Amino acid sequence: MLRSLLKEIVGASSGVLERCPSLLPFRKKCHVLVLFEGAADERPEMQEDLLANQQDALRSHDIALLRVAGGGVFSSTDSPVEIDADVIRHDLNGPSPEEFEAVLVDREGAVVLRSTKPVSLPYLLDLIGARPDAGNNPSG
Repeated sequence: MLRSLLKEIVGASSGVLERCPSLLPFRKKCHVLVLFEGAADERPEMQEDLLANQQDALRSHDIALLRVAGGGVFSSTDSPVEIDADVIRHDLNGPSPEEFEAVLVDREGAVVLRSTKPVSLPYLLDLIGARPDAGNNPSG
């Protein structure tokens, strides 16, 4: 009620009050790693190498992988994704279509990581606290 009243008074769109509305189908289900794969350099290929053969591990840790490239959004899973590339780029304040960026979004829709460098699966698992040894070895 308060949100709708605020919307009427301020004229705010629902996108202002909602975290990344384009990723709503993933909310409360999984983390989402969005890769904006610009064609300007080799970073998309480096990222692909880091995540090659990691689909089972991503799935087992409830991480969906979305690639935004060439004006489309592509999923690494078998489920179809109907998200407009420009919309997700806007929602996540993504880079221009020529640039690379990796963005990790949590189950609540909040951005956990932004990186202009490719990221590894162990690093992602550390961020979400999903590694079996996370927290068990304070020195490592």
